[in-house]
Amino acid sequence: MKLLATLALCLCFSIGPVLCGNEFNCSPLPPLAHPAQSVQELRPQDIKVVMAFGDSITAGFAAMGFNINLYKDLLEYRGISFSIGGDPNSTTIPSFLKHYNPDLIGASLGSHVGEFCSGRTCFPKYYVPKQDVFNAAQTGAPAVVLKGVQLPYLLDQLRNNPSVDMKQDWKLLTILIGYNDLCDKCSGINITIEQLESDLRGIMEEIRSDIPRVFINLVELFNISLVYQKNKHKDYCLNIHKLFHMDCQCLWTGTDEDRQMMDDYAMKFNDVMRKIAKEYHTKNYTDFAVVSQPALSNTELDHIPDDFFSNLDCFHPSLKAHQAFAKALWNNMLTPSMNKSTGFDPNAPFVCPTKETLLYTY
Repeated sequence: MKLLATLALCLCFSIGPVLCGNEFNCSPLPPLAHPAQSVQELRPQDIKVVMAFGDSITAGFAAMGFNINLYKDLLEYRGISFSIGGDPNSTTIPSFLKHYNPDLIGASLGSHVGEFCSGRTCFPKYYVPKQDVFNAAQTGAPAVVLKGVQLPYLLDQLRNNPSVDMKQDWKLLTILIGYNDLCDKCSGINITIEQLESDLRGIMEEIRSDIPRVFINLVELFNISLVYQKNKHKDYCLNIHKLFHMDCQCLWTGTDEDRQMMDDYAMKFNDVMRKIAKEYHTKNYTDFAVVSQPALSNTELDHIPDDFFSNLDCFHPSLKAHQAFAKALWNNMLTPSMNKSTGFDPNAPFVCPTKETLLYTY
């Protein structure tokens, strides 16, 4: 999900996991006597490295909203990104994991000017490794660039970081991708579900070949029309999209049929993610797992607070949304497939792991 630069102008007992409170106040766990030898034995304490692929959501674009300093309106707030942010006191997956393994590495930090893609092309030269660390997301990225741009960046950073033991460290990779493909499809670019499936299968195999010991979260998409439905009666939101050229204009200026087409496409892509994850589960690899996480997929309009979208563009997730996304994904990770929540509730409590709790691969 991308904006052009012109926008600057304008969960707790001993048997299993239970639900505990609405803040991350889970009890620490003792170090593991023996690290997991198989991905099917993986626990939160085992994760040493966090990584992420994605678009502007994972990059944290506009998460802190409008700033009178227009320069800051172009910032990606990578340190608070739900899946990979590592700023102190942030509500993110790395922050939760660090509660159990203080030696966790890879989380992105702070903020910097956006790493914008141009159309369906993204560029490796815009990365800021000292802050991005293992967050390879790029604002505007479509699925096709995961293999050609984001994976090469991540591999380079992993292989050149002396704190990473590529063969022995257990790694968590979270991927949220596809919204730009939905927007492009709605704008007339012929992107098929078959192409998206091919892109996703390709990157899965490249990761399996190049990165040992990895647990992959495939985060399913929510219906993008919810963004429009939540903001369509706000004059500011409508006006900002008239004044400044944005990609995904189809969401705002298209018809109800256009928006329904985008939602239908999102659901088909979610089906692809579930199919791929299920196929990898049947292969029983000991050091590689792919899990489709449905935490956001059936989000309902009534569960979305007004302040869940950045007041910069009424489009990108706000800090509050990133915090809710992190909790929803965390709860999915610690819940078996048949019990995973498919529509996040910002007021739902955290799932707190016990020493027996796994990162469920199915």
